[in-house]
Amino acid sequence: MLLHGRGRDQRDWSGLVPLLRDAGLRPVTMDLRGHGGSSPAPWGWDEGLAAVVTHLELARPAVVGHSLGGMVAALWAREHPECPLAVNVDGHGDPQGPRSYDAPDPDAAAAAHEAVTAFLAELDAEDGPNPDLEQYLATFEGFDLFAVYREARCPLLVISSEREEDEDEEELPPAVADAFAAHRRGIARDLALVAAQNPLVSATSLPTTHDVHLEDPEGLVRLVLDALHRSA
Repeated sequence: MLLHGRGRDQRDWSGLVPLLRDAGLRPVTMDLRGHGGSSPAPWGWDEGLAAVVTHLELARPAVVGHSLGGMVAALWAREHPECPLAVNVDGHGDPQGPRSYDAPDPDAAAAAHEAVTAFLAELDAEDGPNPDLEQYLATFEGFDLFAVYREARCPLLVISSEREEDEDEEELPPAVADAFAAHRRGIARDLALVAAQNPLVSATSLPTTHDVHLEDPEGLVRLVLDALHRSA
């Protein structure tokens, strides 16, 4: 099962589908709730994956998701111990406070968080009111992705990107660029802690920006196949 990110649709996986078929797998794509050809609806974590799996009579599908879809895959890993593998491709949610930043001290972490929060708020103000985005962000209230990782009951691979968007990186104010870098380091730090606590969780990265599956489909497929082999 291949799950796309927010604002995208199942066509995102067109580069991976033939690679997975060549490897002897059966790739299945779907549009998440409120995306692509699915019925218009506000986002919710009951996104319809279980209904599709049941409808297609898939017994034990591996689940690979990008961004928002990656977080859905992590939730699947928590609820389905029979799953051979779940993969979250760079789905780290929204910066959730100073604890998610790797900084020399709490004050520096808080400053990094404030820099990122102010920068994102400025971007939102430029785009104007967006009720759909506000509703989507509200679903993250109380949502702790790392708690989901700790509770994973099947093999779960988290793949992170290593770079910010090329065209944006040069335009970011230095303080904001440093804050985003601290956030990436914080994610890596927290993932290492989770992997030490739950042996079903592993983490790696690829030298791409956020669109890992578009920039390096071969590398992504290689990581997925290696993880499936280890799981088997």
